[in-house]
Amino acid sequence: MDRNGNNQINLTKHQSRDKDPQFSPSGLGMLFITNRDGLDEIYYAKLEWYGGYTRYEITNQVNVSNHPAYDGQPQFSPDGSKIVFQSARDSTYEIYLVDVDGNNLANISNHSANDLDPQFSPDGQNILYVSDRDGDDEIFITDIDGENPINITNNTKAERRPRYSPTGEKIVFESARDGNYEIYSMDVDGSNQINLTNNPDFDWKPQFSPAGDKIMFESTRDGNYELYIMDTDGNNLVNLTNNPGNDFGGNFSPDGNSITFTSFRDTSDETSEIFIVDIDGRNQINVSNYPGAEDWASSFQPWPLD
Repeated sequence: MDRNGNNQINLTKHQSRDKDPQFSPSGLGMLFITNRDGLDEIYYAKLEWYGGYTRYEITNQVNVSNHPAYDGQPQFSPDGSKIVFQSARDSTYEIYLVDVDGNNLANISNHSANDLDPQFSPDGQNILYVSDRDGDDEIFITDIDGENPINITNNTKAERRPRYSPTGEKIVFESARDGNYEIYSMDVDGSNQINLTNNPDFDWKPQFSPAGDKIMFESTRDGNYELYIMDTDGNNLVNLTNNPGNDFGGNFSPDGNSITFTSFRDTSDETSEIFIVDIDGRNQINVSNYPGAEDWASSFQPWPLD
């Protein structure tokens, strides 16, 4: 759909459940999770433009995970040629790398512990992931081929959901080291670990803005789930959503000026809708606006296309 909610198009057109869409860096492809083969699998599809602003069809749908075990948390490489994901096919969770056509599958974590939540570095040369191989959830960095894994948080409490800054010099993550989950930042080598939120409530799911000057996260500090944004040093905190209904699943637009999110506000039947809001919290608009159905997990398409 357009960013104002117009021209909504069904791309997958399948009777099964298709969810968690994610555009490729070029905007010419898409990942999604589907249970059309009996359980959740990761699919890649090409987008074919046939005229108009958002007139697309998807073609060449490929099951890139293609295994009876759980597969999830996919992410494109920066050049869009590869996909990294987590899988339970080896009795524990492992990190896998595969081409977008499903070829050259490789287990890059290859450990008896659980390895989760992979993230490509902006230059595509490294991958972050969470592992409990040292006794609790820690953040590791490894070469793209799985060589040289290094524990960069190295703490006795759980650390999760690492996300790179756009330059690859900083990482934000959530940590329970202070008795509750807080948002931390650190250098890419694990040095200079700083608590940015420092609040007794639950803060989690951080991500950098496209310009790298802001960090968005979810928090329960106002009694329900809300989306917050702050400077990279933790200052100038703003409640973006500011509504009694639960708001979560924020995504920055490519230009960093807007955020989409999922909300349970405005719904008497307790179904979710997708909203868009300016980066300063103004102009909140329900863009899915389809009462009675669940709308969630939004993704912006990069524009213009390459």
